[in-house]
Amino acid sequence: MKNKSGLKFMSAAVVAGAIGIMGLSNGCSSASNPLGGCGSLDVKAQATATVLAFSDAAAALQLAAEKVEAKWMTVCNAMNTDLGLDATKTTAADACGVLNVRIKAALAAGVTVSLTVDFNCKADIKAQGTCEGKCSGGCDVSAHCTGGEVTVECAGTCDAKCDVTAPSVACMGSCQGDCTATAAVACSGACTGSCDAPMWNGTCDVGCSATFSGSCGGNCNGTCDGMNTTAACNGKCVGTCDAKATGTCAAKCMGKFSGGTCSGMCTGSCDVQAGAMCNGTCNGTCSYTPGMAMCSGTCHGKCSAAVSPPHCTGKLDCAVDCQASCKGQVAATVDCPPPHAVVTIEGDEKLYTAFTAHLADIGAAINLTLALKDPIGELAAKGVATFQALGDIGAAGVVCATGAISASAKASASINVSVSASATVSGKSS
Repeated sequence: MKNKSGLKFMSAAVVAGAIGIMGLSNGCSSASNPLGGCGSLDVKAQATATVLAFSDAAAALQLAAEKVEAKWMTVCNAMNTDLGLDATKTTAADACGVLNVRIKAALAAGVTVSLTVDFNCKADIKAQGTCEGKCSGGCDVSAHCTGGEVTVECAGTCDAKCDVTAPSVACMGSCQGDCTATAAVACSGACTGSCDAPMWNGTCDVGCSATFSGSCGGNCNGTCDGMNTTAACNGKCVGTCDAKATGTCAAKCMGKFSGGTCSGMCTGSCDVQAGAMCNGTCNGTCSYTPGMAMCSGTCHGKCSAAVSPPHCTGKLDCAVDCQASCKGQVAATVDCPPPHAVVTIEGDEKLYTAFTAHLADIGAAINLTLALKDPIGELAAKGVATFQALGDIGAAGVVCATGAISASAKASASINVSVSASATVSGKSS
């Protein structure tokens, strides 16, 4: 049997660099900055204001990266405990290394592992716009935004598309998140409820009655790891399964369907991270084009009552160096909602049980890693000369920037450990 493993992060927002945020700081302020040499900077001068924004971001991202690394250590040690492995390691690299050896051994034995996590974090446009406004010294965002669009947080009329994000909003538009409707809807994402498709790939709580292949939580009638059986199967079941079947099935799910994509009509909840039409309740972001209607959210055009400075989703081409730092400050306080995560493992029931027991934590750790990786990478590429090219930053500015460069390097080293841990759970890293 050919070994397979897959780790996918399913969201266009990842490519676009969208970052999930809650509880943001107030922009370019060094009040909580633990780095030295920054207190005497003249924030009224643009060059030194950019140094301070960089320093704030570097300090915050270092702490955030270390927290994510610690989360990976906890997740891997917890899975190691469930699998009867060494769970005493005190670093994420070592703990996840133990787990990776176990997963690779399973793959070598013919077990298949596929893990899918939807990246569902969003940028706090209001907070990033506020930071950029303070740091850039009044740069005209609308005139200097290239490769993207100008958006603004709105509490009035919007002449273009409006995105409304709340824990739960009534939606008659495109929902990016979880759409719950009482009527059956075409679901291009993961369906939880009932699915009328004639075949499926996911989990059906009452089992599968025809041409099943996967993990069976009841009795398997067919073969278990290639051996004939009519009893419980702790490996890969091929045939039929009479309870909690996870895998592929050539028959309709007659019970509750979850953990997969419904190719037919879904009644219940549909998780659509790429966005799909929703006529129900959207737990995520609902986008609609109201013309000049009221918008209490993000306006992708002109708003009659803006509640934040404008934000450029592309490159802000001003003679300052604020955008990456403000993006980093925002990313450092990331608190994404629980992501939709699905794992399919065929041929190793014990490994499947360990994954499912900690799937929520795995998904959260992966999303936190993704949210921090690019902002940290952007800051780690900067040096003192980056800011000296903008103007005179003085001796204090050099000291402040040097400390921030050190912090960003530590953040980069820490997040790289988390990136490796993300690959570990797919069996891809060594």
